[in-house]
Amino acid sequence: MAPISRLPIPVHRRRQRFRDGLLAALITAGCALATPAAADPATPATAATPAAPVAPAPLWPALTTALALPPWLNLELNLSAEPMGGNGPPLGSSGAWIQQLSLTAEASRGLGRDKTQWQEFDHWKTSLQLTAFSGNANLNQALGTAFPLQTAAHPVGLWLTEATVQRVAAGGPVFFKAGLMALNPGFVESEVLNSYIHSALNNTLNLEINGLPINPFVAPAATAHLRLGSSSELRIGQFWLDNVNNLASLFGVNPQAALSNGSLQIVQWNLRNLPGSAHLKQPIRQGERLVTRQLPQPLLQLGALNTTGADPNLAAYGTLTLAVPPLPIGLDHRIWIGFNNGFTIENDPDPTFVGAGWLAQGLLPGRPLDVLAVGYGSTWFNSNLNPGLNPETVLEINYAIPLSSQLTLQPVLQWIINPSGSSNRPAVVAAGLQLSLSF
Repeated sequence: MAPISRLPIPVHRRRQRFRDGLLAALITAGCALATPAAADPATPATAATPAAPVAPAPLWPALTTALALPPWLNLELNLSAEPMGGNGPPLGSSGAWIQQLSLTAEASRGLGRDKTQWQEFDHWKTSLQLTAFSGNANLNQALGTAFPLQTAAHPVGLWLTEATVQRVAAGGPVFFKAGLMALNPGFVESEVLNSYIHSALNNTLNLEINGLPINPFVAPAATAHLRLGSSSELRIGQFWLDNVNNLASLFGVNPQAALSNGSLQIVQWNLRNLPGSAHLKQPIRQGERLVTRQLPQPLLQLGALNTTGADPNLAAYGTLTLAVPPLPIGLDHRIWIGFNNGFTIENDPDPTFVGAGWLAQGLLPGRPLDVLAVGYGSTWFNSNLNPGLNPETVLEINYAIPLSSQLTLQPVLQWIINPSGSSNRPAVVAAGLQLSLSF
């Protein structure tokens, strides 16, 4: 999901702007929202506009603050629950609850210091992340679809999802990271994809090559990011795949995946200086007030990966996120397209994926921070391994409601066409909710 600004609006300013009594109701609901005036998203902010944009305020202190941790240590706890049910004739109806709980710990002397004053030791940071999945991860099997309908649908149990040492650039040209890590979010994943819940749309362009360390799977790896200018970046990575399953089962999880071997090499280019990028770094102007942007910045991302070992693979992928000119409805809009394509047909079970979508912020009066997401994705099956199958296609529409900077509700509706590649079965229709909490 798009990150939500955590800047609260000072109380004295809220009292000045909302004298009609709406303030008390909004604070009680935990929302720092108000009824907007006529939208004017194309107008840039000026010196006369308010300094603090409309943004969700926190409902509770961050975990680091609550535990009074030293400034060089940061803890984050994130919970994502995804109850969902659907109807997939002739298999019938089914429902399932799956949830993901992640604890991330970061330690660095630089966490509590101004980056402009950093010395060399301040650039170094260690990170550890544990993730626990609980519930029923098999909803797609009950409904007869090839791919999970929920982002968190992974084998239940406790996973080690990161243990790394990194050198943070802090504005410099180079970033290094080494240790146990997943392919995403450093590679393949684009921020716009986090707005979706279906696994084919969320995160990794539905890459299905056997043995790839896609979160929560991890592998020993080393990566580097090289800035090529103010808006361009080259990323390279080396992953060793022999221990992917052993690391997944470290705390007793059955990874339910084929054994992998060999290594993975990946290179990716990011370009951010796209049309509208400079303007979109400013808040949205709505009448006489500002609204925090919830949508991702424009981005062109192109990459390629190669695996070596008993079953080598070669694939290319990319996403393009663009701003949309002002529309009669809503405050801000994005469109995106994405693809991945495998070139080693004998080893890739699902060699081609294409997707596209539209994001819109502030479509409803009085809800300037809500985001509507519409997405489409089709995955082609390998005709050599599974002849006669049609591409499985998902259409998703969801609506993210930030009740605070730490609590978001996201109802979702999905249609899955040609479930498991069968054109003889009716489409699967599913609905549910993603609840996201952070501490």
